[in-house]
Amino acid sequence: MDGNTSLFGKILVPVDGSTYSLSAIRLTGRLAQTHGSRVWILNVIDEEVETQLCRLQETACEQVRRDMEEQAQGLVADMKQELSYMDIDVLTLVKRGTPHEIILQTAEELEAELIVMGKLGRRGIKRILLGSVAERVIEFANCPILLSGEG
Repeated sequence: MDGNTSLFGKILVPVDGSTYSLSAIRLTGRLAQTHGSRVWILNVIDEEVETQLCRLQETACEQVRRDMEEQAQGLVADMKQELSYMDIDVLTLVKRGTPHEIILQTAEELEAELIVMGKLGRRGIKRILLGSVAERVIEFANCPILLSGEG
């Protein structure tokens, strides 16, 4: 599909396991069918969260990392399964880092033509202080962003 001239030939879908992510996956499936798109499903293991879990749990950090990796791989596999009945080229990615930075970096690397995401991000006081993941992606992305709510 590299020679694809459709409007959205490459779509990146960052997921976090929320109902918003599931909504984004389903919307992406419909878009990908219409445009003949290749889809990348991305989960970012937040290194800040990983560090905090290592501090708070008696479990060794290596075990925390393995558990988070296993959960992330399971999540992207489940999200890919949501699209399995469609004739869509779907790839999965799991990366570590700061979520909005990794999403933006991955979009650039893949030359994504669209990012479809749920209302990802922080809640409460952290959101006020740091901003949501979606807001940061919208602010800095070089391609269109489509936000999906529940539905």
